[in-house]
Amino acid sequence: MAKNGEYISLREAAEISGYSSDYIGQLIRGGKLEGKQVYTNISWMTTEEAVRTYMEDKGKRKDADTGITLWDRLISIERLEKFYAYLSWFVIGILAFFLIGMGYVLAVAVDEKIERNYVETLSYGS
Repeated sequence: MAKNGEYISLREAAEISGYSSDYIGQLIRGGKLEGKQVYTNISWMTTEEAVRTYMEDKGKRKDADTGITLWDRLISIERLEKFYAYLSWFVIGILAFFLIGMGYVLAVAVDEKIERNYVETLSYGS
């Protein structure tokens, strides 16, 4: 590995970052990554420090290539779909509990009415 501040090839930068060397060159040409041209302006080089700084900053700021921020990744479509699926099951559970409770109240009310009618029938019959 190169010393701090020493220029490295795009291939070495690609090994450090996990990006392709072509993409590293594109970042340098776009001014998003520090680098310089060497060998009569044919090849590009950068520093390990610049690559690591870019990698750290990428998670903190908006990526210019994709337009996706860290917040956008957290609130992705898949996560929202999962959230709404859980929410719908929760609402279904609450509604089921409510309906069972209402059924119980109705059954008790009907039972009391039947019992009252039965008691009234017995008292009139005597």
